[in-house]
Amino acid sequence: MVGETELIKTPVQPISFRRRRSIAFAVTIAAVAVVYFAADYERNRLGEPDFVTGFTVFGGIAALMSLGVRRRLTFLPLGSVSMWTQIHIYTGVFTTIVYLMHVPALIGGGMFEAFLSVIFCMVSASGFYGLYISRTLPKRLTNVGKEHRFDRMPWTRNELAKIAEQTFQQIKEPTAKEVIESFYRTTLVPFFGGKPSLAYVLVPTGNRRRQLIGDLGNLHRYLEQEGRSVAGKFAALVRQRDDLDYQFALQLRLRVWIVFHAILSFLLLLCSFIHLFIVIHFAW
Repeated sequence: MVGETELIKTPVQPISFRRRRSIAFAVTIAAVAVVYFAADYERNRLGEPDFVTGFTVFGGIAALMSLGVRRRLTFLPLGSVSMWTQIHIYTGVFTTIVYLMHVPALIGGGMFEAFLSVIFCMVSASGFYGLYISRTLPKRLTNVGKEHRFDRMPWTRNELAKIAEQTFQQIKEPTAKEVIESFYRTTLVPFFGGKPSLAYVLVPTGNRRRQLIGDLGNLHRYLEQEGRSVAGKFAALVRQRDDLDYQFALQLRLRVWIVFHAILSFLLLLCSFIHLFIVIHFAW
């Protein structure tokens, strides 16, 4: 009698993020070493080492553009977005290092070469900045509390202004209404009804929030129970509006970076193609 054996499938353990990062870093260094030794080989045989590094940089730029497009085509079943993002990051690091091997100076000498160098440096800097904000912004957004959709923020802003107006209209005590009205009309109405200032969008801080809540707290000495309750509701609305503006500033920063980086990358690819065409034309 032949016994039947059951095959026990051992679940495949996913590779940890730290291990994936180590592998990606090792592959990047190995690729840089291959380009370096290939260029050095060309130099020793009196060839054209700049062609090796130059074509590699152009290929890296083209690959980065295609990878950037692929990351946004989430409906294609070609791996996770995080995987393609990591490939994009390390391809960018590889291309930047090879660029430094390619150029004799960080900024080229000729007018077109200098322009191309500046564009490359700006794309590289914006890429590393994007890496930084993509790692830090999600944590900062979750620390605020409820996350708001960017396209719904104007509507939420208007709703908070309506609630503030309703809160003021509900004051029945004459003394409370008289004390709060001046502060509400001169300070809170512009705050709830307007958009965050450019200074706040560039550098969002809690100074405005603390100032308004402190001013509302100073009104308590002139108010009875109902007035203090209304001032407390206004303070809660101030916190909600400030959290909304804070998230608006951070999300806007991310969206502006995406557009800026994409435009510069396309310009870099175009200028690199022109540069490559000129070099090949005069070389042959």
